[in-house]
Amino acid sequence: MTLTPEEVREVVFNPPPPGRRAYHPGEVDDFVDRIEATMRGLDSLTGQDVNKVKFHKPPAGEDGYFDYEVDQFLALAAEALGCGYDIDEVDAFLDRVVGALHGTDRLTVDEVRQARFSRAAATADGYNEDGVDAFLLIVAKVLERLGGRPRTLTADDIVTVGFHTASPGDRGYDEDEVDHFLDKVEATLRGRGRLTAAQVREVTFGEALIEGEGYDQDEVDTFLDIIEAQLSTPTLIPASPA
Repeated sequence: MTLTPEEVREVVFNPPPPGRRAYHPGEVDDFVDRIEATMRGLDSLTGQDVNKVKFHKPPAGEDGYFDYEVDQFLALAAEALGCGYDIDEVDAFLDRVVGALHGTDRLTVDEVRQARFSRAAATADGYNEDGVDAFLLIVAKVLERLGGRPRTLTADDIVTVGFHTASPGDRGYDEDEVDHFLDKVEATLRGRGRLTAAQVREVTFGEALIEGEGYDQDEVDTFLDIIEAQLSTPTLIPASPA
């Protein structure tokens, strides 16, 4: 589906149903105006900019826009503006990654770190670039650990990691629950928390309410496996600040 500037100008978002999240309406409206302006050649947003945008909650006592409706619209806008890595290229490389993790491919850490992908065409779907880059960083660290050259995750790695959204038909992990747990991981790696490997191993997350939403479960589980392994090694646990 191709959006026109007129369709962008006329888009309307509803308040969320009870129990669902809302976005700050003023922030959303301002960003939608920028999308329209870009389509008219008056601004320079990219599809990646659209994928990365974040909105605050509405002020207390005020209605906001239903996050699901806004996210669906932004997905269309990102596609119209062109975004992300070429899906076929990324999928082909991830097939090699899977083979390397299972010992059937000789993919090296350097190849993972140096991987580059073409941008998706303006009318084609693409993978979120930050999400792919962050996930490949995780994979590189796993391959280093398997190759006997372990590297530790840092608190900054926890802050910057990105997960893909669940595939259509699947329910990913609840994003708020995962983000809250990763806050605890970050605090531990900065020496301000006491999260243990056992707690990482035993943590569970609820699923998104709607299919196609939430963080991809396999990616989150892989990341937690790395964190658990790191916290299981006493020498890799940061000391508490004095």
